[in-house]
Amino acid sequence: MAMISKLMIENITPAVGAIAHGVDLREPLDAGTVAQIRRALLDQGVVFFRGQDLTREQAATFMENFGPLGTDPFSVAALAPPTLDASVHNMPTYGNAKATAVWHMDSTLAAEPAAYLSLRALELPPSGGGDTCWGSMYAAYDTLSAPVKAFIDGLSAEHSAYKTLPLLGGSNTGYLQETMRNVHPVVRVHPETGRKALFVNELWTESIVGLSPHESDSLLAMLWQHSASPEFTMRWRWAPNDLALWDNMAFQHYAVRDYTGNRVLQKAYVRGERPVGPR
Repeated sequence: MAMISKLMIENITPAVGAIAHGVDLREPLDAGTVAQIRRALLDQGVVFFRGQDLTREQAATFMENFGPLGTDPFSVAALAPPTLDASVHNMPTYGNAKATAVWHMDSTLAAEPAAYLSLRALELPPSGGGDTCWGSMYAAYDTLSAPVKAFIDGLSAEHSAYKTLPLLGGSNTGYLQETMRNVHPVVRVHPETGRKALFVNELWTESIVGLSPHESDSLLAMLWQHSASPEFTMRWRWAPNDLALWDNMAFQHYAVRDYTGNRVLQKAYVRGERPVGPR
């Protein structure tokens, strides 16, 4: 039987972030609670749930409220035969992890990037740190000037593992650089809200289609710098069993490299669809 919760939503900033109080994710959720969480997710981009000591199966059940589960095409679980369903898997990282210490969306190198993602803190650095930041690409787009909006609304960008794989090493580098490559609109229209959001990120976006390398590099550098403005972003200090659920279609995140020791987060992935730009 679905649990009827006493859910309360507390916004963190006007642009991004909310904390959900009064809900136990170990239990099935009633339709009204799911709808309230989804509304907060669409409005604020990322919703945090404190103190959620979940099994892997409970985490999967919770995420299925928001769509069919999938596998991150770039995760270790996706590159090796998993012994369990790879939709929910652990991500151990260390203080020297370079790849995610930039603003990014997950899996935009795929034809159908993730719609929603979650992270849950399993193990945190003994010295603290290891926070994660989130930023609204709605706000980033909305605050651009009208001429820039008019220019980028019709552009597309190529996303690939070209820049990221050398940071990680491994024998599959050349193969993955060639096979994991897709073109998406620079400005995405969100399939649920209908709002426009910037859809280029420093981790996966390689170039703007149709521009010279100099033009492409200059435009992307401007958009990435603009997207990181403090007005659009927030920072979350993890505690054990915190769970963050976010909208990967319109919000970026950044893993802060300010710690030593181990940091293990459990990740879950909801499949998305091919991005659509303005028409």
